[in-house]
Amino acid sequence: MRRRRVHRGRTGGRTASARARRYRGHTDPCSIWCAPTCGGVYVDCAMSGSRRAPLPSLLDLAWRTAFRVGFPLARIWWRLAHVRHDGVAVAVYVGPALLLVRCSYRTGWHLPGGGVRRGETPDAAARRELSEEIGLLASALVPAGSLCTFWDGRRDRVHFFELRLVKLPRLQLDNREVIEARLTSPIELQSMVLTKLVAAYLARRLSLGDPEPT
Repeated sequence: MRRRRVHRGRTGGRTASARARRYRGHTDPCSIWCAPTCGGVYVDCAMSGSRRAPLPSLLDLAWRTAFRVGFPLARIWWRLAHVRHDGVAVAVYVGPALLLVRCSYRTGWHLPGGGVRRGETPDAAARRELSEEIGLLASALVPAGSLCTFWDGRRDRVHFFELRLVKLPRLQLDNREVIEARLTSPIELQSMVLTKLVAAYLARRLSLGDPEPT
């Protein structure tokens, strides 16, 4: 089976909350994923394993260290300063599979996304974050509601968007903030370690009566 390389870019009943708690940690080599390396290896779903790629550059490692040190400090400041924040998260589907990413400074699988800049619309922010984090250009996203929650030590209003693709294009991870990405089947989602935001998104879909992708 041919392997393709991705060039490195710049990163009482069953309630909805009870069903959301089904999602905890498991990995399956038979999935599409991008390795957390400078080269970023794209492995086809039919492959039964992966191959090692070059290590991240020194600059990439420096950025990762800065994220890992700075993020906990930022969370403390946000909590003390009672910061309010607007963010976006994008659920990218290829058939029934959901694209998840792993950040260098956070535990659990996450959705691509980030903050909304001043003067920026949530839709524009979502498209920008897709491009910056994983090199995915999206001309149109479907709004999927918003959620107000306490997240990362601050009051956060998160705008969700969905993007459905026939085929996943080549991804270019920034390799600093986002270090890994993978398409995950609905069955795998039930046992993966997910961030609070992803669990909230999935629970919201269930609470609204949206069918799980099949």
